[in-house]
Amino acid sequence: MVIQFNEQDVTVNLFGADQRLIPPLLAALRANKFTLHNLQTGVSMIDLFIAEAILYAGDGNKARIPIFS
Repeated sequence: MVIQFNEQDVTVNLFGADQRLIPPLLAALRANKFTLHNLQTGVSMIDLFIAEAILYAGDGNKARIPIFS
């Protein structure tokens, strides 16, 4: 699945999660500005689980954020 975030298309892989977690994911992405700032090249892919998301940057860095639904 592909979502639009910060005017970029980002691929989201669902692992044990479904599309109902996309709105909480977007809220978590907006709330974790510090984490996103550390991924300087921007988010290129997201692995979405039930309680967390792993964000992958274009340069190979990754970060985890909690998802509260």
